[in-house]
Amino acid sequence: MATRTKGGVLLPVIILVAAVAVFGGDKVVDTMTGLFTGGGRTILGEGDSRVMVATAAESDAKQCETPQMLADRWCGDLHVLLVDANKIPFIARNTQLAWESGRPGVLTMNRAKQDENRRIACPRSFSKKYGGQCDEYPMASTSEGGGGARTEEVPGRENSCQGGMYGAQYPKDGQRFLVVIVHLDQIATEAFSGTDIAKDKGLC
Repeated sequence: MATRTKGGVLLPVIILVAAVAVFGGDKVVDTMTGLFTGGGRTILGEGDSRVMVATAAESDAKQCETPQMLADRWCGDLHVLLVDANKIPFIARNTQLAWESGRPGVLTMNRAKQDENRRIACPRSFSKKYGGQCDEYPMASTSEGGGGARTEEVPGRENSCQGGMYGAQYPKDGQRFLVVIVHLDQIATEAFSGTDIAKDKGLC
């Protein structure tokens, strides 16, 4: 079973006009862009095997059953990278919101671009209102990262945890991989405001 977000054409226009009137243009760009670019997220599987993927990557993810995906970290010819919301709930939130605003769910490993992409997506001027750090999706170490990434402040511990968690899962340069969020009930529902809410934060 798959659950996805989607919208028609007239409704997004009405929502956009209302949202700009209330919040201003800048704050609604990310959300509204996804409605016009095929953005969204889809939930696959059941019970402990439920996962979230970008709707654009749903056909790739459906090549395999979710229990097999989680066990093998492969799906079809794609590596699978797990984003564990138990440990990094705010990074999982940023990943989900990035999908909803049209960012891809299948990425290409490109370590050579990491430093440049990070400078572009997370410059020194990035606002760290609550003492956290900048998270970007797509990640800096991918061909898709950089100027098109969605950024959000996350706890510094999550960024450190992400480095080890993702580094151990990354494929070789040039290889494509599917990004999957697990432990969906632990995804942060609000933006980071200074409190680290991770259920398993002691494990990173």
